[in-house]
Amino acid sequence: MTLFAIALLVVPLATTDDDGGVGGADIVVGSDGTTLTITGTQEQPGTSTDDSTSDRGDADPPADPSRRTPSDLCSPLGSRVGNCATAPVLPTVGVVPSITISDLEQFAPQATTTAAEPGDIGIAGMPTNFIAVAAEQTRTGTILGVPITVRFTPVAYDYRYGDGSTATLDAAGQTWAMLDQAQFTPTPTSHTYRNRGTFLADVDVRYTAEVDLGSGWFPIDGQLTTDGPAREIRILEARTALVAHTCLEHPAAAGC
Repeated sequence: MTLFAIALLVVPLATTDDDGGVGGADIVVGSDGTTLTITGTQEQPGTSTDDSTSDRGDADPPADPSRRTPSDLCSPLGSRVGNCATAPVLPTVGVVPSITISDLEQFAPQATTTAAEPGDIGIAGMPTNFIAVAAEQTRTGTILGVPITVRFTPVAYDYRYGDGSTATLDAAGQTWAMLDQAQFTPTPTSHTYRNRGTFLADVDVRYTAEVDLGSGWFPIDGQLTTDGPAREIRILEARTALVAHTCLEHPAAAGC
C-alpha cells in the first residue's frame, strides 16, 4: 500500500477566526482525503449580514459612517444618494437691500444756481433769458454696508421767478448766442417781468435715479429734487427818446 501526503494551504477570507463566524470560513475535508470544501461569508462595505434585511424589500439598510464609499456621499441639492438624504442646501446669494429714493438723498447732486442774461439784468416788458446748468451725475458710496453706485439724470426744472410766477420746464436752457438769437427775444426758458425791481429767482432740479450694486443698473421709483439757492435779478425800466446825439457824445442827454 502506497501513502500519499497532501499539503493544503488555506488562506482565510477575512482576518477573523475560522469557526464559521461572520467574516471567517469553515474548512471541511472529505473522509476520503480527496475533497476540500470551504464555506463562509464575506461582508462588503455598505451591506449587512443580517438576514432580516431580505424581508424588508427594497428598504435601505442603516448607514455605517465608517463604511461610506464615494457613492454614499450626500447630494448638495438634497436628492437621495446611497444611504444619505438631506434637506436642500441652496447657494449663498448676496443680500440686496431695499432702496427707496429717500435713501439716496445722501448722494444727491449739488443744487443748481440759475442765471439770467444779460448779466442777471433784464428789461421790464421784455424777455429775460434763464439758464440752469445741470447734467447727469454719478456718485459712489455704501448703503447698509453694501457698496453702491448711483446715477442721477435731470428730467425737470422748477423755476420761481420771484414775482409770483413759476414754470416747470424740461430743458436746462441755452444762451441767446447758443440759440443764435438776438438779445431780449423769447426762448423756451425765458420769462418776462412786467415791472422794474429786484427779484429773487431760483430753480429746483428734479432727478431720476438708478443704482448699481455690482450686477447692473436698475431704476428707483420716484424723483429726487435739489433746492437751488436764490439769485438776485435786477429788472430795469426802458425809456425811449429822440436825441440828436448818442450818450457817448452827450452823456447828459435824455435817457443817458
